[in-house]
Amino acid sequence: MNYYFHIPFCRQKCAYCAFYSMPHPETSHFDAYLAHLEKNLAAAENPPAETIYLGGGTPTLLDAPHLEKLFSLILRHIPLKKECEISIEANPETLDAEKVALIRNFATRISVGVQSFFAAKRETLGRICSDAALENALRLVSAAKFPHFNCDLIYGVPGETLTQWEREFDFLAKLPIDHLSCYALTPEEGSLLGGDYAVDGDLADILWEKTALLAEEKLDMARYEISNYAKKGGECRHNVNVWKGQLLRGFGPSASGFDGVDRMTEPTDFAAWLAGGAADVDRISDSARLNEIFAVNLRTEKGWTREMWSSVPRADAWILRQNRARDLQNRLSGVILITEQRIALTEKGLRFWNSVAEEILE
Repeated sequence: MNYYFHIPFCRQKCAYCAFYSMPHPETSHFDAYLAHLEKNLAAAENPPAETIYLGGGTPTLLDAPHLEKLFSLILRHIPLKKECEISIEANPETLDAEKVALIRNFATRISVGVQSFFAAKRETLGRICSDAALENALRLVSAAKFPHFNCDLIYGVPGETLTQWEREFDFLAKLPIDHLSCYALTPEEGSLLGGDYAVDGDLADILWEKTALLAEEKLDMARYEISNYAKKGGECRHNVNVWKGQLLRGFGPSASGFDGVDRMTEPTDFAAWLAGGAADVDRISDSARLNEIFAVNLRTEKGWTREMWSSVPRADAWILRQNRARDLQNRLSGVILITEQRIALTEKGLRFWNSVAEEILE
């Protein structure tokens, strides 16, 4: 089983973010969150965890005592498989030595939301983080020697240049990271920046192509998913498992889960979640669900193999997947590779994954 915990608290809402979060929380909100989470964990039958992911929001906005309680609740109620991957997202301005030490004793993987090493770019993104806070956080995390260390960057910000993007990688090269996530700034519905930003698609395409070259040249990383790069063995196992349609259990407001048939999403409101509101259930036909799972993992460089597909809950015959891929190949030239044992997107296909997914899901 894979587990996701949504910790919805943030100092303030970043301009690019459309995830559910609560800006400016009070300590009483932390207490209420942990009390209800403990109730939910105690009431659930929790199979051993292969991966656990703590996201948000900003999990590290919790003060050290609340973080320690969160970690102890999880470990008390969820047994861990051997070599369980435990990931936590962290914003640099919320980290200090005490929190980093606590996280290091709990998590095997930390993901630091840098977004940019340039203050002006972070300001455009609505990220409140000084250069000093960023440098201190990265120093603390580097010294802690996490088994796996990721940084997030955003590209395609108004006024950004190729030269500036290249310089971001010079900063990254000084860090002991084994994973990098790079996301194109997208005017997501519900985000503060969404209504004001016109996407420069040509620039985004150039930077996407350049990112793979820079990651290989400066970081010794390869792209393994549209937006993710890793050294060998540094891939995020939680995300890989979810992309392949494995079972997922979600805790916290707006957290999603998958039981092999239905997708469930917890109430996307803190008060409704505390009140025990029912999860929203996404129930579709088996064929539609399999098409969805098939499309999502085509975001990865590896795509699907016959063996991987056979492990999907209620998977249909591999030959049906091959036939669907050939139909897609006929409609969209140059986007997909098909062999007896593998179905994967080409580099062109990865760039236009949204269009490919629409074709698969129609």
